[in-house]
Amino acid sequence: MQTDQQPVDNLTILNNLASTVVHGIVDRLSPDSSASFLIRSQNQQQLDNWLIENWFVRDLQQRGISKIFINQQDSVSKFIIEFQILTLGVQYLPTTKKKLIERQCKINLAIRAQEGSSGLIKFIDQVNEQYTDSVKIHEINNLEKKHISFTQASLPEMRGFRKYIEPFIIMTTTAGIVYLFFRLRSN
Repeated sequence: MQTDQQPVDNLTILNNLASTVVHGIVDRLSPDSSASFLIRSQNQQQLDNWLIENWFVRDLQQRGISKIFINQQDSVSKFIIEFQILTLGVQYLPTTKKKLIERQCKINLAIRAQEGSSGLIKFIDQVNEQYTDSVKIHEINNLEKKHISFTQASLPEMRGFRKYIEPFIIMTTTAGIVYLFFRLRSN
């Protein structure tokens, strides 16, 4: 729980989650520095792709790999990594504590890795990472990036007095219906 200090913004958390996911995927391939990679998104024309693609490029470059292609059609690369973003974003959930809200940042990718020349499937997997903490409601605007949609989410309905009034109205209405049912039945 991170309530005493300024919490980390949503984009930073999602970047950390993406880095962890991508690092694990590339580790499974254990490439040498002479390998070439083709990274291909299965999400057509989504702006969210850049986050995952950039982490693949960064991770591969840190391993000394210089032949990296994105969304090319040829299969001359040694490895082809195809991914589909199933979940990427933030969700806010109510808490029992006043002025606090639970923040969940999630990333969920479907991955297929194959050899480019033979088409031999190296692995197919679905990878998930999640981060949860509590933040003050008034800090939400500082945590979101207005020009990046996956860093934003709508706040849950804050019920206030409704959580007491609605059950009371339902209970009173039900009691009234039961009373009227027996009253009319006795006549």
